[in-house]
Amino acid sequence: MTDLWTEALRGLQPRLGRETYDLWLRPLELLDADETRVRLRAPSQFMKEWFENHYLAAVLDEMRSRVATPPAIEIEVAIDMGTPSPVEPSVSVPVAPPAPGKPARAPAPAGLADRYRFDTFITGASNELAASAAAAVADEPGQRFNPLLLYGGVGLGKTHLLHAVGHAIHDKHPRLRIVYLSAERFMNEFISAVRYNQFDEFRKRYREDCDVLLIDDVQFIAGRDRTMDEFFHVFNALYEAGKQIMVTADRTPSDMQGMEERLTSRLNWGLVADVKAPDLETRVAILRQKAEQDRIGIPDDVCVYLATLVRSNVRELEGALVRVATFASLKGKPITEAFVREVLGESAEAERRSAPITVEAVQKTVAQFFSVRIADLKGQRRHKGIARPRMIAMYLCRELTGASFPEIGLRFGGKDHSTVINACKRMSSIQQEDPELRATITQLRAQLVGAPLAPR
Repeated sequence: MTDLWTEALRGLQPRLGRETYDLWLRPLELLDADETRVRLRAPSQFMKEWFENHYLAAVLDEMRSRVATPPAIEIEVAIDMGTPSPVEPSVSVPVAPPAPGKPARAPAPAGLADRYRFDTFITGASNELAASAAAAVADEPGQRFNPLLLYGGVGLGKTHLLHAVGHAIHDKHPRLRIVYLSAERFMNEFISAVRYNQFDEFRKRYREDCDVLLIDDVQFIAGRDRTMDEFFHVFNALYEAGKQIMVTADRTPSDMQGMEERLTSRLNWGLVADVKAPDLETRVAILRQKAEQDRIGIPDDVCVYLATLVRSNVRELEGALVRVATFASLKGKPITEAFVREVLGESAEAERRSAPITVEAVQKTVAQFFSVRIADLKGQRRHKGIARPRMIAMYLCRELTGASFPEIGLRFGGKDHSTVINACKRMSSIQQEDPELRATITQLRAQLVGAPLAPR
């Protein structure tokens, strides 16, 4: 049975790619195995959950190709041996003496918004990787995903996760010194340090008196040569000392025009995770949380309707709810679908039709159309009833979302980019000779692009 596990991994490696295999499968330790069960040990809870959600089905399919009934896979998490003790705070940092038997506590990190914590962050398919990686960083700062870069559009939750990590690390590791600021402020402080000959103080703050560096909107320093040079040295000093670095940006490092190649390379050293526009279920959950927090009475069906109207980002979504609630209060009217249309007008309808389409939305639409599970689309089954919908979904993802071939492959269970390229080529070619397939893809495309909402 040990050989079955080994053979399954060997069969998956070419399809997943070396990097994905080394990151998510190689760290799993085989404890024991028999015909009915395979016991594994994962180095962390995050690793366990990520494997179960993204690669377990693929492993079972690979086993199923070798034996009639694959064994059950059980995964335990390695005992947390604790985080290595951080460097003691510098004497220049005011730290109150610890009470007897308690460790010294660093000052609370400045600039973090109290409302941005993990328990107020709604996790969905569009931000699952980013949220899980952020939680892993908070648990083991400097040990996993260093640096961690989250990228995505405005108002999608990157800053929320950055603040949440700062709060969580301060709560769990009170001795660590956390520095949070925007890239613009970093640049302004650097300019002031040079102007007033306070460079030693600046260097000490960011290179020595810092255990966790949280930078928002790092793309802002692109093209600022001296600021990039200083950030490069800060990055190196912290990274070599095993200190955690986490940054956010509105695009990937390679797309940051004007960013030095040496910085682009370093930002890619850890994990780069995207945060996309939330899907419908996540938007509904966000609205319900906001309504409960602000004590806004809104029926569930109206909540769903509002979530279908505003799709661009979380800020716009919450802003729309506040606007509707405010007008309802002023006019003394209940919040209904008709009232929402009256308040938001045609702009929301136009926004609904023009909002960006996500990979998750394509997968869900295709799965519903062909009556298959999303897990099947992400799995390895080659049955025609699954393989054809999977190729159609990949084709539409490439056409409508703008995602790269490797990214699409990752979101379809970690498949190699060549698999996605082949699927797109086949669908493009077969459409020319198969009018039924062409009609199916046209219908799915129309559903995803979105027709105007019918009157209610």
